[in-house]
Amino acid sequence: MLRILVFISFVSIVFFSCKENPPTYGDVLAKGFEQKSYKEFDTTAYLKVFHEVYGKQKSKLHNPSWMKELSDSTEGMTLIAGHLFDGSIDTLLNYFERSEEHGIRSSYFHTTEIKETLFSLRKLKPKDVAESYPLLAKLDLLGTDGLVAYVSSIKYGVINPKRLYGRYFVPQKRMNYAGVVHLLDSVEIGPLLAGIQPKNQYYIQFQDLLEKGNLDNAQRTKVLMVLEKLRWMGESFPEKYVIVNIPEQRLHIMEDGKTSQLMNVCVGETDNPAYTRKGENHETPVMQGILDAMQVNPVWNIPSSIVKKELLASVRNNPNYLASRNMVAYYKGKQVDPSTVNWQSDSVEKFRFKQNPGSDNSLGNVKFLFENAYSIYLHDTPAKQMFGQTNRAVSHGCVRVEKPVDLAGYLVNNEKQAEKIAKEITTDSITKSRWVTLKRQMPVYLTYYTTWLDDDGKMVSYPDIYGYDPRLKEAMKKYWTN
Repeated sequence: MLRILVFISFVSIVFFSCKENPPTYGDVLAKGFEQKSYKEFDTTAYLKVFHEVYGKQKSKLHNPSWMKELSDSTEGMTLIAGHLFDGSIDTLLNYFERSEEHGIRSSYFHTTEIKETLFSLRKLKPKDVAESYPLLAKLDLLGTDGLVAYVSSIKYGVINPKRLYGRYFVPQKRMNYAGVVHLLDSVEIGPLLAGIQPKNQYYIQFQDLLEKGNLDNAQRTKVLMVLEKLRWMGESFPEKYVIVNIPEQRLHIMEDGKTSQLMNVCVGETDNPAYTRKGENHETPVMQGILDAMQVNPVWNIPSSIVKKELLASVRNNPNYLASRNMVAYYKGKQVDPSTVNWQSDSVEKFRFKQNPGSDNSLGNVKFLFENAYSIYLHDTPAKQMFGQTNRAVSHGCVRVEKPVDLAGYLVNNEKQAEKIAKEITTDSITKSRWVTLKRQMPVYLTYYTTWLDDDGKMVSYPDIYGYDPRLKEAMKKYWTN
């Protein structure tokens, strides 16, 4: 079923609500341009010209299939028909021209061509209305395509990060055709474009740095990449949150835009030879969630990937390995006696393994959980010496925290509870596991910013340990300003 034409609703509601016979599009054009020749507007003839113009402009459009489907359902009048005489197109162009404030070149939104076409249309004094058809068609196509591209770019980012990074797990909203139809059916261009401007506090600070122009080329490139990453985020940071910046390899507890607590972390090892000796790829993913539970003196359910790659080889070389590491094996839900197992058999790959609570547990004494489908969490570790290293990309993907007691105390937000947890992990009760549900649930962000701002607003840089920046830089080149 075809959509109700935008121009019909606009004209009938705003100008002619009391008329029995609603005006034609030609009537609207004649009134707006003060040219009687437009009253002879022929929809059939215009649509033929529109398709010809579409064929010429198709290669320039960012969403040609959407524009074709829209034009077929609205007889070539998707955006311009309802907004040609209310100042909205000028507002649209104003936002397009200011897109460089976001580091995106204005030409990406067809800005110059739209301005030139609009100028030509406004000065046209056609004796034959058909003279206006190519200009109307071009203005509508480029204006509509530019609007959709602008909204998509500013709200969601120019690039879909999931196409660049295999371990980018933050859910992404992207523009789809249904969203485009809804956008054009209900759009008030001025309020819409004002409303989608990013409100993230860091985004605004990086915009200010960009506009001041005191950046060299390398710094400017870094700022442009940060702006795109923040557009992917699509929201402001809350008043209080926990953030782990993977390249920085540190955790910040943030309150009112300032760091209230800071600690080193270990993040996932990488196959980037500059930052690992093993050549393994267990990169910590970019993701976010809500810290809502802790396990004091946790049990480690050993992932099957670690079992196959590391654990079984160790057990086959040393039958006492499990006992020496406080580990137990299970088969079909029942614990097995390691001394009765032929560890050289392939069947042992079906076993499940756990490491019981204790001072040597790989998760340390506290595990911090937030819901996700990837078994990623924050946890303590017995390997405390790693926190003193410069390169701390050594884990299997989870985040090891340097000061688990401090983090636990902050999350429980209760002095007695914090003292109880501290006691539990330093006494004989270390072998007893306990779950703690957090009453104060805390947003947590695992991010990847090689450039960021410190608490004083000063730009700081960190090593690109996973080698992500060159991918983003290459993908963004065609969208950036010079």
